[in-house]
Amino acid sequence: MRDLFHAIDLALAIYTWLLLAGVVVSWLIGFNQIDDQRPFVGAVRSGLGRVAEPVLRPLRALLPGLGGVDISLVVAIVTVAAVRYVIALFILPKLL
Repeated sequence: MRDLFHAIDLALAIYTWLLLAGVVVSWLIGFNQIDDQRPFVGAVRSGLGRVAEPVLRPLRALLPGLGGVDISLVVAIVTVAAVRYVIALFILPKLL
C-alpha cells in the first residue's frame, strides 16, 4: 500500500512539472522566442495542452473571472501540492 502512495506522489510531481512546462512553452511562444509553426514545437505544445486541459478546463469554469487573468494553473498546482502534502504528512506515516 505504501508503494501505491509513493507512485501517486510521483505521478503528481510529474504532473506539476508538466503543467509548469506548458506555462514556459506558452510564454516562449507568446514572447516570440520560439515559433509554434515548427512541427516539434507544435507537437510539444499540443501534448502539454492535452495533459493540462482536463484539469484546467473545469477549474476555469468554477473560478470567477478576474479581468482576463487566468489563475486556474495556480489553483491546480496548489491543489496538487496540497494532495502531495496530505499523502506525505498524514497517510504515509500511518502506513509504517
